[in-house]
Amino acid sequence: MGIHINYNTQSHLWIRLKVLSSSTLLNLGQLQQALRSHLQRRHLLGDGDLLDLLAHGEANVIFRLPGDRLVRVAVNTPNQRFGGDFSRVTEFEWTILRYLQGSGLGHELLGAQIHPSDDLPYTYLITNYIPGGPMDYSRSHLAQCAATLARLHRLPLQPDYQQLESLEPPVQRVSQPLTLFFQEARDYAQPYLDFTEADPDIVHMLEAVLAKAETRLAAEPLLAEYPHVCLVHSDHTYENWVVNDQQASLVDWEWAEIGSPAGDLGHFLSPVTIRRYHGYQMPAEDKQFFLNAYYDALGDAALAHKMKVHFAVFGAFPALRSLCWTAGYWVTARRWYAGSVEESASAAARMARLQESQRLFPQMWAEVMALLEEPLP
Repeated sequence: MGIHINYNTQSHLWIRLKVLSSSTLLNLGQLQQALRSHLQRRHLLGDGDLLDLLAHGEANVIFRLPGDRLVRVAVNTPNQRFGGDFSRVTEFEWTILRYLQGSGLGHELLGAQIHPSDDLPYTYLITNYIPGGPMDYSRSHLAQCAATLARLHRLPLQPDYQQLESLEPPVQRVSQPLTLFFQEARDYAQPYLDFTEADPDIVHMLEAVLAKAETRLAAEPLLAEYPHVCLVHSDHTYENWVVNDQQASLVDWEWAEIGSPAGDLGHFLSPVTIRRYHGYQMPAEDKQFFLNAYYDALGDAALAHKMKVHFAVFGAFPALRSLCWTAGYWVTARRWYAGSVEESASAAARMARLQESQRLFPQMWAEVMALLEEPLP
């Protein structure tokens, strides 16, 4: 959940949405008023109650209600799996939060509109408000995040959370994660490989990292020899964690899947994920600290051994996919944002992040190559 609030010269609140290949402006003031009227008609908001704009990210606009409640209104589908239908984003997260109800791992579901209504052409979830701030990669935060992921990955071993089938559909089950992530990585990289202005050095890096990853696909059957599938969050950008003195909680489940828990570990430790925190580069000692904290938090030596096998086999592939996505996104972002830099602070910020990721790409590539050179079980 990114907090990006931008004002135009009339002091009205707007955001520019990128929906698949198109662009549109959303007036947040109009959305706020429509939502207020809708909630009042449903007796979910009193006439004198405040409805405060808290934040907006790629998919949702978040308002705070009295009584420590949030309304997460789906306004966009940056994830292509939803096909431009924002109501599917709400249904997707609604399904996941129902499954997680009572687990204490994230938001508790308090209400929802999963289909647009006549008086509000958007869908939303009402959840509790979780106090805290984003994850900062300190060792205390790493230990808390490791404990939360261990609890998430152990859920199918508990009677109330064994029915992963209740998530399907809409949540995708990934049975061959190496094959899928390798194909997606290649697809993500292709726009840059085809780009007429591509840097030859980066083209060489992409080709080399894909070739290295392809040599590890033969290890995929090892995952079936050590079976464990669970709900996987899959998007560990620091802003998708809310950390306080009690625990670390996960928010924003748009990329969730059913599959190998190493999908979470690999994305959490991906250099692309970590660099999003102000260009941070995590020391190798802290990466090992996180993994050790995770294995210890599982509280089961046999399960920890399974997870180590999963991470050794699959853990590098989320980083591979993120690296290739980064290169492909440069082409897309240039088309979307380059012409809007002077008129939009948000577009200028995105272009600045694009340029920074280009500068950091060789370092991130080297780290992903090192992950792909780790010994297999």
